[in-house]
Amino acid sequence: MNDAKTGKAAAGFLYSFLLRILSFALSQMTIRLVDPTSLGKASIRLELICNTTVLFLGREGFRLGLMKVAYSRRNGDHRKVQRINNVAWLCIPVSLCFALIALTFHLHTYQRQISSDDDEEIRDYKWGGVLYFVASVLEVISEPCVIECLRTMDMKTRAKAEALASIGRAYVSILLLSFGGKKYNAATIGLAQCVYAIIMSGTLYVSKWNSLMWPRFTFAFDHSVLWLCTVFSLQSIFKHLLTDGDRIVLSAIAGAYDSGVYAIASAYCGMACRILFQPLEENGRILFSNSHSSIARVKLERNEVDIKKLINDLRKTYCVLIKLVVYIGLLFAIFGTNYTSILLKVMAGGQWGSNPDAAAALSAFCIYTAIMALNGMTEAFVYGVAETGKEIGSLTVAHAVFGFVFYLIAPVLVVHGKRYGIGGTVGLVIANGICMMLRSCFSLHFAFSYFHHGSAQTKATKMKNLVRFVADVLPRKLILVLFLLSFIIMNYSKSIWMESGNHSLTSMATIQHLALGIMCFAMTGCLVYVLEKDFGRSLYAMISQRRRSDVRQKTE
Repeated sequence: MNDAKTGKAAAGFLYSFLLRILSFALSQMTIRLVDPTSLGKASIRLELICNTTVLFLGREGFRLGLMKVAYSRRNGDHRKVQRINNVAWLCIPVSLCFALIALTFHLHTYQRQISSDDDEEIRDYKWGGVLYFVASVLEVISEPCVIECLRTMDMKTRAKAEALASIGRAYVSILLLSFGGKKYNAATIGLAQCVYAIIMSGTLYVSKWNSLMWPRFTFAFDHSVLWLCTVFSLQSIFKHLLTDGDRIVLSAIAGAYDSGVYAIASAYCGMACRILFQPLEENGRILFSNSHSSIARVKLERNEVDIKKLINDLRKTYCVLIKLVVYIGLLFAIFGTNYTSILLKVMAGGQWGSNPDAAAALSAFCIYTAIMALNGMTEAFVYGVAETGKEIGSLTVAHAVFGFVFYLIAPVLVVHGKRYGIGGTVGLVIANGICMMLRSCFSLHFAFSYFHHGSAQTKATKMKNLVRFVADVLPRKLILVLFLLSFIIMNYSKSIWMESGNHSLTSMATIQHLALGIMCFAMTGCLVYVLEKDFGRSLYAMISQRRRSDVRQKTE
């Protein structure tokens, strides 16, 4: 039974990963045909107001609540199972209420959200919002099918539905944007979202029609499950404010052009995080959790020698994984920031590659990605070893405080940061980076306290241990100096050869800039290889041990 669940979970992860790649590739085809202003209106404002908010608030609480409840149609009480199933269907009217509120808000504010006096642009934005509302309604109708897929771990059906829907949306977007003119881009994207919802809902109902349990409201609802879903729904409001804080700020105080620039830059950043860092974080959290469980078992035996050894091993593992994501993050922050215009030309076309605002926003996101990588792995440790209500509560409070800090500084940086060249989209990324760094510092302090818990320390000793701990998770000083020199050299190269931003990918200036970057990368890589052999051996040993563990589990 456990092997079957593990296999389904692994297959679900694979389907999800392939779906993200497909969705990203299809979105690139659409982005090439859309200008920043249209992309900002659709992907940030309308997506937030009429789609993300409605779907997230309307269904997130039900998904979390129903996943916490184990029930079986075969062995369980039929009346109880039916009452729980009725709760699952209740997410449709709840989401429809949120959708009507969002539509009412859009119809009363759409004229004020468009700075232009062009009647066609205003009409395009109005009908784009209406179509997004229709799409959210059509998509939420399939939510009972999605809950059934999650409950039975049938990720294949869900991934197939989302893949077919993504292909249909991309086809309609490309067709209408290519031959329908540029006047109604927002409405076109909204119509494509409707096609996505129709295909997804249709595919799910066709696949799940025979196994779906329909509602019978004569049995009413299971009040304990309904209360659990209500609690999670209220928590989802707080989660929504933290997760989508950047888009909320953009929609409130920034223009559609800045929103479009932010949308494309965050898309590349998000894709890099999902492909590179998310698997590392998930495996790291499992590794930290398993190691902590071993330490807890040994503590019950009161074997001080084994406890110290296991804690020391966990500390080494922690330092190796943190240093790994720091190195990957430095590649983004040092090298990626100086080649964003070239990346945009390759991925999104000349319209975006020659846009200095888009290149600057993507450069800021490269630095933000490095900070986010550090935060992801440090928080993976917290989630892996935290076990008391006090520890989990302190993390929740910290996130709430840092979220409040974000909402304070983000408007200031977005609006007033333009005086210093860091306003608009770049200012919002900086605000995000500051809050993410605060979260990383909190998680690092948690880890330091965990590894030195119970040991008597003076202030001088504690400071000495803290400095040693930070040094263990960072690259060597000489390597950091070379990274800094590489950044200065490549940035100077960009200012000399790529200043105009109109160079083609095959121009001599572009080739020279790329060649210099490759040379800096090779020099830095050689120094890392020479000075970080212990780190390399530790990383190799960790990977080898994980492989042997997987093989042993398969043979058993």
